[in-house]
Amino acid sequence: MTAALRVGTYNLWVAHWPATRTYDRAPLVRAALDHVDVLGTQEGTTAHLAALTDGTGFAAVGRSRDGGTAGEHSAVLYRTARLAVLATGDFWLSPTPEVPSTGWDAPTYRRLCTWARFRDRATGATFALLNAHLDHEGARARLESARLLRARAAAVAEGGPVVLTGDLNAEPGSAPLRVLLGEGPGGAAGPVVGADGWAVDGAPGPALVDARTASATPPAGPATTFTQVLDPDAPVPADAPRQRIDHVLVSRGVAVEQYAVLDARPGGRHPSDHDPVVAALRFPARA
Repeated sequence: MTAALRVGTYNLWVAHWPATRTYDRAPLVRAALDHVDVLGTQEGTTAHLAALTDGTGFAAVGRSRDGGTAGEHSAVLYRTARLAVLATGDFWLSPTPEVPSTGWDAPTYRRLCTWARFRDRATGATFALLNAHLDHEGARARLESARLLRARAAAVAEGGPVVLTGDLNAEPGSAPLRVLLGEGPGGAAGPVVGADGWAVDGAPGPALVDARTASATPPAGPATTFTQVLDPDAPVPADAPRQRIDHVLVSRGVAVEQYAVLDARPGGRHPSDHDPVVAALRFPARA
């Protein structure tokens, strides 16, 4: 039986690249590639992406948030032996998604979604992956970005399965997550979706499922994905903030076999201030 497709998300941490004062981060970050077939990344510059694609068997798609190659990307990396790209594109998380722009109450950074539609060479299954980095400051920007992601997912997927990866800067139960899961920001008792799994809660597009809660096996690793690491060369305080803000979400009908947060700390060193999140997925057979 063909192995499940391993899909991940990883905020690469734009700072301290490629090394901190005392250790080299690049090989520690690159080790995550051993656990995935496709990886949504955040905060990667061209230098990060080169380190993750040169000689690794992975390729990357996606522009920077400024519209070219300079600056941070929300690039999607994929194992070329396993996946073929059918189409790819980018849009900004703003009221003007076709052009580089900030959105709503996001005061500082342009936020971007890079997407790709893939064919699995091993199974023939096709799916769309959208990868995003939501704003960390603007509450309205996060909410509106979630609505935009739902709406764009429908067009990108062309009726097929959807995977959304990203540093969403939103914890479970927050308004953006409720929108993405088809629950609405008002706290509905359960997902408001039709029999076909598509949302009828006022937000267009497919209502998604949290891969952690959908996993057929118990989730592995810590319950959080982000640790505030102010100085990577010093011990992390026991009371450092920890949150689950990095997510793999899937459309209904996608089977989640496993879910894990990979919290390797070789020699006590932090590869990033975020941990990779990986889910093993199986997509429905083509009609």
